[in-house]
Amino acid sequence: MTIDEFQKKSYFSREEITAYAQGDLLTNAPNNLPALPNALLIAFHEVTRIEWDPKSKTGRIEAVRYNRLDDWFYACHFLGDPVMPGCWGIDAAWQCLKFFAAWKGLVGCDKTLGMDNVSFFGQIRPYDKKITYTVDILSIEESDGEYLITGKASVAVDDMAVYTIGTAQVGTSFWDSAHISRPHIDVPAATPDAPFDRKLSYDEFTARNHFSQAELIAFSSGTLVNRPPVEMSLLPSSLMLEVSQVHEFTYDAATGGGHIVASKQNTSWEWFYPMNQRTKPTVLAIDAIWQLLGMFLVWRKNAGTGRALGFERVEVFDTVKPSDKRILYQIEILKTARSETTGDVFVRGDAKVFADGRPILTCANANVGCHKNICYANYPVRSDMGFGGTLKTHKTGTAR
Repeated sequence: MTIDEFQKKSYFSREEITAYAQGDLLTNAPNNLPALPNALLIAFHEVTRIEWDPKSKTGRIEAVRYNRLDDWFYACHFLGDPVMPGCWGIDAAWQCLKFFAAWKGLVGCDKTLGMDNVSFFGQIRPYDKKITYTVDILSIEESDGEYLITGKASVAVDDMAVYTIGTAQVGTSFWDSAHISRPHIDVPAATPDAPFDRKLSYDEFTARNHFSQAELIAFSSGTLVNRPPVEMSLLPSSLMLEVSQVHEFTYDAATGGGHIVASKQNTSWEWFYPMNQRTKPTVLAIDAIWQLLGMFLVWRKNAGTGRALGFERVEVFDTVKPSDKRILYQIEILKTARSETTGDVFVRGDAKVFADGRPILTCANANVGCHKNICYANYPVRSDMGFGGTLKTHKTGTAR
């Protein structure tokens, strides 16, 4: 179809979304029209509604993803406890904004800029059917040929709300990073990992303050700690594991604070580059922050299963590129707290992410919880735990 026909449509089918992601839908697309990722990274299958009111200068886009029992992320997020990564839910909001920008003909308006007040209060599981993304367009700002689109979003699974996003933004230019101090921590250069030749005892694991790549892979598969005495949350595995080394965990019992320093090796042949215009999805860096906060809770001897709960604010300054060699994560632990009613433990922290010393993003008040008895350990058996929505305990089948 032509760009004029594209801009007159208010619904896009699965075939049309796939063709757009592959660059085949438009016969006369303007240069630098915002694109969608393809293959594993496409967030939605249909756009069921897209509109703009020139009088109020507001709009809306609604999109749907049809969930599958065997969607690729369930195999690696997490082993023995499949759940859709929350990061893909927030990436869907950014993808919706970029598709809206393309529909409005805003050339170059494809930079992921940030989000405010992201809250996760439910989850998406393998037996759920339909995921609905709703983004209300609050404003389109223009200055000297630069555009900024702001929206607020929600995510629902089978008509039950599970995430809300206060604001999300995309634009033609990244935020200025001049105020971001560069990393000052002396992190050793990446070296070949020693072979992983024995499991750690639970006491050895909690006494360590650093972990190698081989140990993190073992931790993600549940083989690092020998016979743990409590339920231990795991890191994601395979395509979703976003940490290569933990250089330092520290904890101050007096304040409940601490620090995390970790890194990820980056290569030009990472799995996502061919699917995402040769850039790393921003949300993977955000997920790495949640992964590290979850592991921190386990390291602090907290039993249960980790879940990302959201963040207060993310600001994005650049993207990770195939030429980058190393991604650095610095996290300041602000507080840990335990629920008196459930025994669940929560941690929040501020984070900075760098690629070869270049600021990529900052994240304020990232939140992770460690919950007991919520694992869907008998996947793919159809049971109450195979459905999302509110968190359920496998002992009672009731909501938290």
